[in-house]
Amino acid sequence: MERTKIGALVPCYNEAQRISGVLSILLTTPGIDEVWCVDDGSTDGTAEVVRNRFPHVRLVSLPHNRGKAGAVLAGTEQMVDCDYVLLVDADLQELNPQQLQAGVSKMTAQNRIDMLIFFRTAEAWWAMAVRANDLFSGERIVRRSDLLDVLRSEEVEGYQLEVAINSYMIENKRNVERSPLYCRSVLTAEKVGWQAGMEKESKMFRSIFDYLGLTGLVRQMLWFPPLRF
Repeated sequence: MERTKIGALVPCYNEAQRISGVLSILLTTPGIDEVWCVDDGSTDGTAEVVRNRFPHVRLVSLPHNRGKAGAVLAGTEQMVDCDYVLLVDADLQELNPQQLQAGVSKMTAQNRIDMLIFFRTAEAWWAMAVRANDLFSGERIVRRSDLLDVLRSEEVEGYQLEVAINSYMIENKRNVERSPLYCRSVLTAEKVGWQAGMEKESKMFRSIFDYLGLTGLVRQMLWFPPLRF
């Protein structure tokens, strides 16, 4: 029986100053067979950082910005040797490598799992209150075939990717498990300023709500009950 193969995929846009930490951990985590990075039309030299510092990372450079969903699709389509795709945000800070490896090991040991969501244990209280730490978590391991189905079946905007994946798992009765992961994302306000950051955060939640509606959001909350840790 062939061993389950997992590839990590990091979509990024203007993360030249932050991406090195994430890639360094992914490259040294046992059980991750390939590391891919999709540069989504960055203008700050992100692709050059990846190319020059991380020769073992497989780099896909997009000439124009497609948004997160478009970048993930571009990378996933090329990961033909992988059974699962580990999605990881490029701006993660203080990523716990032991917890990451524990989740990866869980997937390789139990082929019956279709998706594993890493729920973030370092999020602010309000993020946990609205379940952003797991329902909206960008860190998850998904069967490559399922991820392609989601991305090819409908128009998914970048902010909607995670909840679109959740909806697919519910509709198709997939087996989903969760695993804790300590990490932090850089606040949008730290990247673009407070006013622009608040506008982007507001746009994100509006986009998610437009996709799900109140009924869909409640359904996901009930399907994935809150965890205690």
